[in-house]
Order: sequence, then structure tokens, then C-alpha cells
Amino acid sequence: MSARNRRRTVAAGTGVLAAGLLVVAGGAAVLSPDGETGSKPRAHAAVRSGSPSPAASTAVAPPVAGNGDPDAMPEVAAYLQVKDPGGETVRHVTDVRRSGAFLRVYTDLDEGDENTDAAITLCEWAAEYLERYDGEGEPIVFVHAEESGNGHVVLANKQSADDDCRVGETR
Repeated sequence: MSARNRRRTVAAGTGVLAAGLLVVAGGAAVLSPDGETGSKPRAHAAVRSGSPSPAASTAVAPPVAGNGDPDAMPEVAAYLQVKDPGGETVRHVTDVRRSGAFLRVYTDLDEGDENTDAAITLCEWAAEYLERYDGEGEPIVFVHAEESGNGHVVLANKQSADDDCRVGETR
């Protein structure tokens, strides 16, 4: 199966997963401590056997592009959520996209947050996903800041197997 056909198959399957996440997130209602009924989104996504179970997760899945977009990578967003059941790191993710051979993780982090724990962790987890499930060469990952006048600044990246996800100083 060619890479393009595989991506289409994955996109179709993940579209179903994304739709299920939306149903779960939009339809779960719980009682608040004061007895009021409220909506509390809770997403559950199966990534693959051998991965941690997301059933214990209380974090909300990050929003990702979908609707048949072949560059959208909602399965990676689901994987990131499984890696971070408390949601402290994954809450920063706004989108995950394939850009050629690169995986791009867009966040709400600021331009000055390069090499922060959150940026490095997201880079490492995304690279881990690619190593485990993508199998198309070395994982190349870019973690981007929220868009600013400088565009989507790179906060962390992995460009080879030896790379540690840290970006060098820019001058």
C-alpha cells in the first residue's frame, strides 16, 4: 500500500475516531459539587494495544483539524492525550498536522517558550508516536508556538534520531 493510500485509510479511520470523541466530549454530563448539572467533556480514544489505557483520563482531547483533511493527524492528538492523562501538557496542543515528512504540533504556548518542559515533552511524545506507529524513516517533529507576528515560531524540534528536541539559540 502506498504512503498516500495508507494516509487516506488512516484519515478515514481517524475521522470516525474524531467523530466519536466529539460525541463523547459533547454528551457527557455530570453533577457538580453544588448539585447543578453541567457538561464536562471527557474524551476516550484507543490508540493501539500496548499503549496506556485512556479510560482513566479526565483531560479533554485537544482540538485538531479533521473532516477528511489528509494532513490532519487526530490519531497523534489522541496518543498525546493518552500519554498525559492529567492534561497538564497536552492542554497546550491546538492542532497536529502532517507536512510532508514532518509532523507539526501547534500549541497555544508563547514565542518565548522555546525549550520549555511542555514543548520538549510534546516533541518527545510526537517522535515516540512516529517511531512506534509511522515507520516511515526517522521521526521529524516540530512543536510550534501560537501564531504571532513572527508566524508559528518553533519551540522544540527533532530532526534526527540523535536530536534531543531542543532548539538551538537563534540570533
